[in-house]
Amino acid sequence: MIINAVSDEKYLGDVLVRSDLNVPMVNNEISDDFRISKSLEIIDKIYDYSRSITFVSHLGRPKANDVDNSLRPIAENMSKKLKNEKVHFIKSIYGDDVKKSIKNLTSKIFLLENLRFDEGEMKNDIEFSKLVTSPFETYIFDAFGASHRQHASVVSFGNFLNSYQGPLMNKEISELDKLLNNEESGYSVLLGGAKISDKLGIIDKLLPKVEHLMIGGGMCFTFLKAMDYKIGKSLVENSFITKAKDLINSKYGKKIVLPTDFGVTESIESNIRHEINSNNFSKNQIGIDIGPDTITKFSEIISSSKNLFWNGPMGIFELDQFSHGTKAITQAIAKSDGYTSVGGGDSVSAINKFSNLNNFNHVSTGGGASLEYLDGKNLPGVNIYKPLII
Repeated sequence: MIINAVSDEKYLGDVLVRSDLNVPMVNNEISDDFRISKSLEIIDKIYDYSRSITFVSHLGRPKANDVDNSLRPIAENMSKKLKNEKVHFIKSIYGDDVKKSIKNLTSKIFLLENLRFDEGEMKNDIEFSKLVTSPFETYIFDAFGASHRQHASVVSFGNFLNSYQGPLMNKEISELDKLLNNEESGYSVLLGGAKISDKLGIIDKLLPKVEHLMIGGGMCFTFLKAMDYKIGKSLVENSFITKAKDLINSKYGKKIVLPTDFGVTESIESNIRHEINSNNFSKNQIGIDIGPDTITKFSEIISSSKNLFWNGPMGIFELDQFSHGTKAITQAIAKSDGYTSVGGGDSVSAINKFSNLNNFNHVSTGGGASLEYLDGKNLPGVNIYKPLII
């Protein structure tokens, strides 16, 4: 069979694509469709090589047939983005409805219902995998944000079809490998977010490879406490103080750049902010953002860096009074002349609020997966299929 003069050896037939369409929803409305936009990029690459393209994904942590976690709104969003193509939503994951729709080509592009509506997905059930994949000829795994899960669609679907690792997966891995294998000068890393426990391993691995490792957000207070600073009622993970102290005192510890001033409050609900130096915390104050001196210092490093990897906000950026640092840093990175790579998660939300995704060279779709990969963990869905090359 030949479609649009595509040779038989490149013809993919009916294609099942595992994407990461797990987007944030508020009152059944999509609040951030970045992952949907990135997932759709594969269509241009395989459209002429396929008879049909069927997307499959999870959304949230639903109970069976939980209407609040249906992928129907995702299909509607996909259709709007594609404009000239309607994405036909099939309210099943497998069975006659799926087989008939694919066979009769009621559309060229389909989206199945939430994979997690069937417990076989999270249990990595083989019979479930056979049922879902049976109408298809080719499987493409392109969901980096789910690649750290030992689930059926990640590790088992590909056993029953001619299977490939998708282009978005390849791009995500390539970007992270640039950082892990870096031997160039001028590479800086900026880490934020609440918990140091998520990123200690990453700091340990990246410190020898970078010139500067800036730390903001709630995670910086564990480092400050390790240095005997008073931090009031700021977030701290006491069980990691010793490890933080070891990093600071290591041969690479001078590369760590910590905030020297903060926006603080005595009550987050009050929305009242004061600026203080890092050695002036009172016992009731909570650090909720980096201060102006730190913004200047971090921005100078960002401006002078040839390459920058960023993951995590500088404070509680969802509240305007506490968002100054995250806003300024987001905009500084956006204006940078260096190559900028963003590790997904809340950083994407900050970009959408304060800048534009087009101002960054690479923005990852997988926050948690990015961190685990950088931490050296074995991600079940990475490099288990041959790369798709068309």
